[in-house]
Amino acid sequence: MPKVNHLNLKFKTKAIILMIIGFNFILLPLICYNINIDGEAIYKVNSTNKFLKTSESSGKIFINGASDWVDFKNAGNCSGEGTYSDPYVIEDLIINGGNTGSCIHIENSDVYFRIENCTLYNSGEDFYNYDAGIRLFNVSNSCLIKNNCSKNFCGIFHFGNNNSIFQNSIVNNQIGIFGSGECIISKNNITNNLLGIDAIRELNISLNYVDYNEYGIRIFWGNNNTISYNSITNNNGICIFLYYAYYNTISHNNCSNNKGNGIHLKDSNYNSMIENIVNYNLCGIMLNITQQNYIINNSINKNKNGGLELYFSRLIQISNNQINENYYGIKMVESILNYVFQNTINYNYYGISLFNSSYGNKITDNILHYNRKCYTETDDCKGDNIYENNDCIEIQDNSPNWIIIFTVITVIFFLGLVIIILLLRHKRT
Repeated sequence: MPKVNHLNLKFKTKAIILMIIGFNFILLPLICYNINIDGEAIYKVNSTNKFLKTSESSGKIFINGASDWVDFKNAGNCSGEGTYSDPYVIEDLIINGGNTGSCIHIENSDVYFRIENCTLYNSGEDFYNYDAGIRLFNVSNSCLIKNNCSKNFCGIFHFGNNNSIFQNSIVNNQIGIFGSGECIISKNNITNNLLGIDAIRELNISLNYVDYNEYGIRIFWGNNNTISYNSITNNNGICIFLYYAYYNTISHNNCSNNKGNGIHLKDSNYNSMIENIVNYNLCGIMLNITQQNYIINNSINKNKNGGLELYFSRLIQISNNQINENYYGIKMVESILNYVFQNTINYNYYGISLFNSSYGNKITDNILHYNRKCYTETDDCKGDNIYENNDCIEIQDNSPNWIIIFTVITVIFFLGLVIIILLLRHKRT
């Protein structure tokens, strides 16, 4: 797969962020460099370190730079030394944001610190500043663990590098987590938010529960993110949505029982969707105006409309997927030069359907059993696609023909009526 030009991305990042602020619901991510994929801390806190126990409730916290950390510790508000082996620790606080600003706001910081087991709620609702339960801006070397962030505009806002967000409860916010930068977001419970996770770049989003939100995970103007092993179910809208997003990997997620589409890409190229479960959604996987994406080894079953739908898309590789019991197995509209091979496409109403000048598609070595139709094409597609070595078994439509049944019943009725009239006349004579 093609690689991103990191020099160009670095140059364009600031411009992209300014553009994003003008759009609705856009966040900047956290960076999780301190936690591995299993969620274990890479750094170890000195076992002799005694964490400072703070009072049950506290005022809001604002820290800007290393000198503020020193003052904050000297005032007795945290423990630690801000080093890799002995990070600053803020823990066990309850902070009511009072509906203004952020509960904890840290910026321009590269010392090592951890925020743990805090309850943070009622931030302000400033869209441009992204008021949050925890707001990190231009921050590195942080770890947020086992915090409860609820009833905020944004549960956790992150912009920086080498950070981690682990085992937090993110509930009833407008935006659950908004992140940009090298960060691991893992094992969080993200529920009942308007938008679960909003991502821009270089996030590792794994092993989270992103359930019962309006929308699950969105990548907007984002690249080089990995979304894997998450449960993203029972959301009212789209499970995973990529918009102007490039070089992202979506793998091993459960995207099921969502009222919107399971995975939806728009104006997004060079992305991979691998080994996801995408069942019982409106549409399984939908691509709009995309090119050179890869859809491999997914289970795409029992979606209301199409299992896989392509609109104005080209050079898409679709291989080794299970696409069963949808209305359309695969549907293409004005989509060209796609390669569909070695898929199992069974028990759909239509197996593969091409519409509106979809041409140059190569469809080979697929199993299409017990669909009403293996292939359908509109006239402007016929003769322009290649079908080779597909195993096609169609089933007959055994549903009753109601037109014929109605006609027979009508004829019988009128014949009976005529006979009755004739019999009545015969008796009178």
